Amino acid sequence: MKNVLLIRRYAKAFLDYTIENDMVDQGLADLELLTETLNEHRELRIILSQPFVTKSRKENIIKRVFQGIISDKTLTFIDLILEKNHAEILPDIIVIYRDMYNRYKNIAIVTITTVVKIDKQTQQNLLRFIKHKVNGNIKVINKIDKSIIGGFIINHLDYQYDASIYTKLRDLEALFTDNLYVKGY
Repeated sequence: MKNVLLIRRYAKAFLDYTIENDMVDQGLADLELLTETLNEHRELRIILSQPFVTKSRKENIIKRVFQGIISDKTLTFIDLILEKNHAEILPDIIVIYRDMYNRYKNIAIVTITTVVKIDKQTQQNLLRFIKHKVNGNIKVINKIDKSIIGGFIINHLDYQYDASIYTKLRDLEALFTDNLYVKGY
């Protein structure tokens, strides 16, 4: 079971550390690269999560892989996590850090799901459905999902605007499954 409080503390500590050292954007870029590397290389993830691999060995592996690619300050933070034997929560720290980074930079993440890729103009037209719910700068993530048949779905935090054909068909099906026809009329 993951210790969410511990993960949040590490993410907050790293955000504070990056703010103090004027490297908030660099910190995010470093953690994104680390995430990408861990996702692509299963062996590295396994080595970092094994309790029988010594802390110094893990630190040497991380240094050899990332030295010169990510900042020394980020490497120091990663070494701290490895020293405390919390390598398995690194991916979770990165997710929470990204959320804290977005709040710090006042960036609102809006996901637009469509059947096909949409252009910037269409994106801006669709954002009018959610502009009143969003504070800050909007960063749009386009998702493509063929199962919605057509239309679009817009998500921001816990708000969803669903104008997909799939949902409309599902609602119609539910309406027609109720037998409104009563004999004798």
